[in-house]
Amino acid sequence: MRTTVSPVIATILMVAITVVLAGVLYVWANSLASEGTDTTASTLNTYTSADADDSADPAADGADTLIRMQMTGKDDLAWSFVKVTLSVGDHVYTCSVTGTDDCNITQSAGDNDNAWEPGEYIFLSEGTAEICSAQGCDVGISVLNGGHTVAGSTSQMVN
Repeated sequence: MRTTVSPVIATILMVAITVVLAGVLYVWANSLASEGTDTTASTLNTYTSADADDSADPAADGADTLIRMQMTGKDDLAWSFVKVTLSVGDHVYTCSVTGTDDCNITQSAGDNDNAWEPGEYIFLSEGTAEICSAQGCDVGISVLNGGHTVAGSTSQMVN
């Protein structure tokens, strides 16, 4: 005696297989769509740094321009969310556009005084602290935007 699958059972099996395949495809497509859209990184911008070519002057009483930085990318970084710090040895210095911190940020060009714009140069100079002596020093650089690190130069030799 030969046993065959009834047409009703065959139809139920086909529907079940189709539903399972549709579920697998949905999960796969959903994971593909979410890749690369991680919103925990605050920006894809990067920055470069260079010595500002300002000779360190002990008589300048801590007003030496130390570092020139330029940002590349698409996003304007609002100063209210940006934290720039410099470090020399064990000392960490906070930089700001207000002019009341260890280090001052001065913008060059750009259309928005409230943000660091792509292509815009900023200059970091000594504010209330003597950061680098006349002999020069290696300055560590950290730039955070919304608490997340902005990629770029992590140190700069200042002469």
